[in-house]
Amino acid sequence: MSTPRLLVRLGAAAMLLFCARALPQERAPAGMLRSYLHGIALRQLASRKELISEIRTPEQFEKRKTEVRRLLLTLMGGLPGERAALNIQKTGTVDRGDYRIEKIIYQSLPNFYVTANLYVPQAGKSPYPAVLQPTGHSLAAKARASYQALALGLVKNGFVVLTYDPVGQGERRIYYDAGLGDSKVGGATMEHDMAGIQSLLAGESIARYMIWDGMRGIDLLQSLTYVDPKRIGISGCSGGGTLTAYLAALEDRLQAAAPSCYITDWEDQLLGTGPQDAEQQFPDQFKNALNHADLVEAFAPKPYLICSTSEDFFPIAGSRKTFQESQRIYSLLGAGEKISTSYDSGPHGTTQRQLEAIYAWMNRWLKGQNGEISPEPSFQTEYEEDLICTPTGQLSTSLGGETVSTLNMGRFSKLAPPRQVLIGKPDLDRFQAKLREEILRLTRYEASQGPLQAKVLDETERKGYRLTHLTYQAGPDRMVTALLVEPPHKAHRNAILYVDERGKEAAAEPGGDVEQLAQLGYTVLAVDPSGIGETASRWSDDSDSLLGQEKVTWLALMIGKPLVGLRMEDILRGVDLLGEKGLLYGGECLGFGKGFAAVDLLHAAAMDQRIAGVLIEDGLLSYASIARTPIHRQVFDTIIPGILGVYDLPDLVASLAPRPVQLVNMRSPVGNRVFLREVQSEYECARASYAALGSAGRLRLGLRREDESIAAAYPALR
Repeated sequence: MSTPRLLVRLGAAAMLLFCARALPQERAPAGMLRSYLHGIALRQLASRKELISEIRTPEQFEKRKTEVRRLLLTLMGGLPGERAALNIQKTGTVDRGDYRIEKIIYQSLPNFYVTANLYVPQAGKSPYPAVLQPTGHSLAAKARASYQALALGLVKNGFVVLTYDPVGQGERRIYYDAGLGDSKVGGATMEHDMAGIQSLLAGESIARYMIWDGMRGIDLLQSLTYVDPKRIGISGCSGGGTLTAYLAALEDRLQAAAPSCYITDWEDQLLGTGPQDAEQQFPDQFKNALNHADLVEAFAPKPYLICSTSEDFFPIAGSRKTFQESQRIYSLLGAGEKISTSYDSGPHGTTQRQLEAIYAWMNRWLKGQNGEISPEPSFQTEYEEDLICTPTGQLSTSLGGETVSTLNMGRFSKLAPPRQVLIGKPDLDRFQAKLREEILRLTRYEASQGPLQAKVLDETERKGYRLTHLTYQAGPDRMVTALLVEPPHKAHRNAILYVDERGKEAAAEPGGDVEQLAQLGYTVLAVDPSGIGETASRWSDDSDSLLGQEKVTWLALMIGKPLVGLRMEDILRGVDLLGEKGLLYGGECLGFGKGFAAVDLLHAAAMDQRIAGVLIEDGLLSYASIARTPIHRQVFDTIIPGILGVYDLPDLVASLAPRPVQLVNMRSPVGNRVFLREVQSEYECARASYAALGSAGRLRLGLRREDESIAAAYPALR
């Protein structure tokens, strides 16, 4: 083994040990899921380090650079690619003597508008160099004082600056409600997440729209006669730093870059705030060996300045590691002087010292100056409303047009899986085989063959039945907490494996469904699959109330293990446990899923015939319903990237024929009960398939009253 590779492996091992100790402790089993995912992520990141350590020549690096660009485009679902006419509209000008600010609107895609401010010097000689400035997460966006400061400092230094509102911010709110005078879902980050989670269904990222807006901004700058099209740089802070990094990695027309308060290293980021908004990471990112340094190095050998602050939630320690790695690559290319850093004390945000460093960087590389840092020029920021481009302050109530949400819904509604009525067993067999292939491909489900290592925690008696709290092993480094409920006299009935989105303890409350099932003579194994009930992570975010467990869900996606696939394993290991305890009557059990956790149960049943029938209550109507609905709640952990157009929940139900299935009180993506006629329409093909296979009575779609017993609601259980 080469010395560099050995050093990398030793360093990676040390980091794994350090991170295992440094990961914030959560009460077990609440911390188990995060710890499990974190361990896989660190191993994947360590493998990437090994890969990079083997790059010893410029030719090897160019191959890696090409691969990084390809991966980025693939993981975001590609770019829209339709270069519609910009149709630039100028809606006003603020004249400040030595510079002016033009208020403009341009078209990024047909009927998809971008509100922007163009800062133009009125001194010096054109054509001027230019800087594109994506802005960070702020409702004011381009008009926020701290973002104005960068644009004003640059225009005072003789640069044309185009700064614009990203989607979901400023005048481009996606979910703006005129009556409310605000977004229906919350701030900029929530707007990004709401549309971004929906985008994942089609294997896309909301970043593809945001990057495209920036690329069209470069088109706009190059169209101006007073801009030198070969001297364009980019700089932005926070979310603008993210877009700066993406655009620099993908856009050859950019000649200098200076992201602020974004560049770090994922090893460090995962110890703190972890994954951020929907555009700031991608599914399979770690699985495909992508880290922040790859974004920096994709710009090599062109000039790159990394700005970081000491108190940022993008850790400065990670920024230093990324710089160290990227500096080696730049030096390998003979461009060591073209990468630098500006570190400063302070919280998240670009400090005055860093603003001055950015001016000097752009002056050096876009104007040929010596790069000396000079004091920030004096300027006065504008009132926010004086920079607004639309009469009402929102595109939706002024110009109208598309939003990310409407674009998604328009395209995604056409991505229906190919369906046909299954008219015989050969049809059913072919359909089941193909569907199982797709489930394995998309969920990354891996059956575990290891010992269950079941452990009894305690036993109690309640109203004539016994409760046993226990755990069992689902896979390496992951256990499942479960509750076994046994009636005193076991009837010759199937045991029931029960999954509830609220967790097993809520399901087993006195008078609840689990108790009623026990009183009917059923043995019930209620389990908490990964991230549910006792295993719900405490690694939280302000958005969790709307999105669910956002951070662990993102981490699972980034390592290439969607939570649905992990939960399938947890559920089917529960079936194994019932078998080990001799509780599978005839080698089978029933599955009962309550809430959106029923998605996991349906997938498990489609993969394993031992689940002889499925009862679903309060389940998600379908993935298609998320795709055609602008707003959703608590669906993120059910999301399987790229599932649209491949299969959906009605296809899973059809594949279960002729096993009995009952769907009761199905819910919309926001959690509201949908009308029975909507359920019947959504599951029409499944109903037709059951009928054609001679088992029409085995698929039941119905309702349950609030005070209705489980026996009355589910006749098959009597």
